[in-house]
Amino acid sequence: MDIVDPAVDRYLRDLASPRDPILREMELVAAERDFPIVGPIVGRLLQLLCRAIRARRVIELGSGFGYSAYWLARGVGPAGRVVLTERSPEEGAEALEYLRRGGLAERVQLEIGDALEVIERIGGEFDLVFNDIDKADYPLVFDRAAAALRPGGLLVSDNMLWFGAVLDPEDNDAETRGIRELTRLLHESDEFDTVLLPIRDGVTVSTYRA
Repeated sequence: MDIVDPAVDRYLRDLASPRDPILREMELVAAERDFPIVGPIVGRLLQLLCRAIRARRVIELGSGFGYSAYWLARGVGPAGRVVLTERSPEEGAEALEYLRRGGLAERVQLEIGDALEVIERIGGEFDLVFNDIDKADYPLVFDRAAAALRPGGLLVSDNMLWFGAVLDPEDNDAETRGIRELTRLLHESDEFDTVLLPIRDGVTVSTYRA
């Protein structure tokens, strides 16, 4: 189902469309491969959130070929660092190449492997955690993010409306259940204040206040 009216979505995408030729190229590649990316509306949101909280240490759980990491790296500025996590060495290398071409390579650190293992292994406090891993594993992010975020830091999760599947009581596949469970955990938590933004496929922004 369309989360946002298609005409409104086109209007928003036109407003958010990046001038950066590297981002435009990445969007074309994603379209050719039918590869899911957050797109320019959510990309601009990620960049804005990083700047709003003056994020300097960010981790992305699930990076693909680097589209959302590109926006995050722009958001943290020259003094910031974005940790990319990706299972595929090939996609990780592709992400680094796009970031290098965009002049952002010195702002990122690539970790190949399972995102949930990487965030535990690296340790320390992050200003922002961006969650875009396999949806069945979404509930596992809750404790990992709570342990990794500084007070006032943000957990941002993509695909939280899952093309409307979360509304269908008959849809109980592993991915839909995972998204519903993380949504429940966040909204019932005393550790996070959460808002679900109905843009693109639904994005939650959760402030860690423990």
